[in-house]
Amino acid sequence: MIKATAKILDGKILAEKIKLDLAKKISRQKNRPGLAAILVGDNPASELYLQLKEKSCQQIGIVFHKYLCNKKCYDNISEQELIKLIKFLNQDKNINGIIVQLPLPDKYQTDKIINAINPAKDVDGFVAKNPKLIPPTIGAIIELLKATGQNLKNKKTIIIGNSDVFLTDLKKHLKTNLDIKSAKTTKKIPTDCYKYDLIIIALGRANALKKKNVKDGAIVIDVGINRVAGKTVGDVDAAVAEIAGWLSPVPGGVGPLTVACLLKNTYLLSKK
Repeated sequence: MIKATAKILDGKILAEKIKLDLAKKISRQKNRPGLAAILVGDNPASELYLQLKEKSCQQIGIVFHKYLCNKKCYDNISEQELIKLIKFLNQDKNINGIIVQLPLPDKYQTDKIINAINPAKDVDGFVAKNPKLIPPTIGAIIELLKATGQNLKNKKTIIIGNSDVFLTDLKKHLKTNLDIKSAKTTKKIPTDCYKYDLIIIALGRANALKKKNVKDGAIVIDVGINRVAGKTVGDVDAAVAEIAGWLSPVPGGVGPLTVACLLKNTYLLSKK
């Protein structure tokens, strides 16, 4: 039986604080922010994520515009038509932010679709590359690190992931006084992982990070989302809680905070 000693970084509680603050600010605005979300295909996980975003928008006063391109509404939309829809939303003054729910079905060119979004409405931070607009997932990681209350200066940090874009963007947005190493991998955890004070993992492999890979008292941020036997699990094995000092759970860690940070970006764009 696992005896957990790690302090759990509760993303749900942190997300609710952000949403409460946003709700107060939005209530004082003359015009409510608008967020447009496009869903292409019938991916059950994508549909669930869209529902969560819609519910959160309703809770804090953001107007949610949903565009379904699947069996429920407009099936087999062409790439050209999809880009035309995005360009239409780019011109809509009631829309402050636009998201295309990923992943897209294989027949679509994801980069081409995303790049059609006006940078001034890119709440995901894919196109804009605005240093003041932090991509939601990275914003969620930063909020979790703040919640540890630890001085992160000179902490030896390793970021484990399979996406060059994620690794580069995260390194850019994290504090420069961290001693950061990034490790792109799709298989094995780096053999020296146990030497690091802070581990951020977004590998997409269930339970990949084991107790033996973690330093005593380390901060571990789990960004992975995997389905195993009908349950959602992260990239971090449950036994890691026996040795880590702080651990973000899956579900309930990065996920809720990512949605809250997306809403925060929508509000910020509405202020512009």
